[in-house]
Amino acid sequence: MVKVEKTDVVVVTYNRLSLLKECLESLLSQGDNIGNIFVIDNNSSDGTSNYLNDLKNEKIKSETLTTNIGGAAGFEYGINKATVEGKGQYIWIMDDDTIPQKNALSNLIKSAHELDNKFGFIGSNVRWIDGTPINVATPTNDWPERTDLNLIKVKTATFVSILVKKDTVKLLGLPLGEMQIWGDDTEYTSRLSHNNPCYLSLNSQVIHKTSKSVTSEDLKNTDPDRLWRYKCSFRNGIYTNRKYNSKKKTLKNAIINATKGFKAIKAKNKKMTRLGIALEGTLEGFFFNPKIKFPKDKY
Repeated sequence: MVKVEKTDVVVVTYNRLSLLKECLESLLSQGDNIGNIFVIDNNSSDGTSNYLNDLKNEKIKSETLTTNIGGAAGFEYGINKATVEGKGQYIWIMDDDTIPQKNALSNLIKSAHELDNKFGFIGSNVRWIDGTPINVATPTNDWPERTDLNLIKVKTATFVSILVKKDTVKLLGLPLGEMQIWGDDTEYTSRLSHNNPCYLSLNSQVIHKTSKSVTSEDLKNTDPDRLWRYKCSFRNGIYTNRKYNSKKKTLKNAIINATKGFKAIKAKNKKMTRLGIALEGTLEGFFFNPKIKFPKDKY
């Protein structure tokens, strides 16, 4: 039997009320291991704020922000709150469309104990609604090292479901809110794995309820109002490679970005804008140096 270990949860949400309800219901069914659930509402306009205000469960600590500060800053804000105000030793981080399955948290905690708490993060086994793998973590070369514990050693994962220690957050800092979107989780998990071994738990399963398992969207065919996301992605990827990988890999990343930009010239609209997004985002990545923030009472 897994020891009861209070774990605080951080969920960032924006205009996905039905999924948020399912996420919270699943979290509350995880048992006595759940401490506080910190829900950061990024100024949703679909009734999320009213729903959260009407909840009577004392475990759920929600806050609706006055503006949408972006996913990355939402996690930065929420993890700060969980570290400062939470009661548990661990923080469980996830998106609002993450649906933890039975014993997902207790299996993460079991793995933490089996590792003697010597880890940077432990991620869940993420599946799409049809059971196929999605948001697959990046394995290390020595990935089989702890398969005896049903753990795969990994370098990066997403914020769909990872467990971190509060002491690690205090030591290594919060996610980079300045990244805005797309790549903040890769940077943060790279930071954690750069300092400590990190793992994927095969026994902790969550469902990621995205609309599609594998999206065909790219810079060439995305809607014009989503282009800014790609600029963030290109910039953030270069920054992360600069910080944690080789110059060769960073250069390869830049070439891939530029290639995507030139392919986007064949798009139906905004041809040169799409090329500019790829080139500008990549260039910005070489000069982008956001400051890591650390937990504090007033944020």
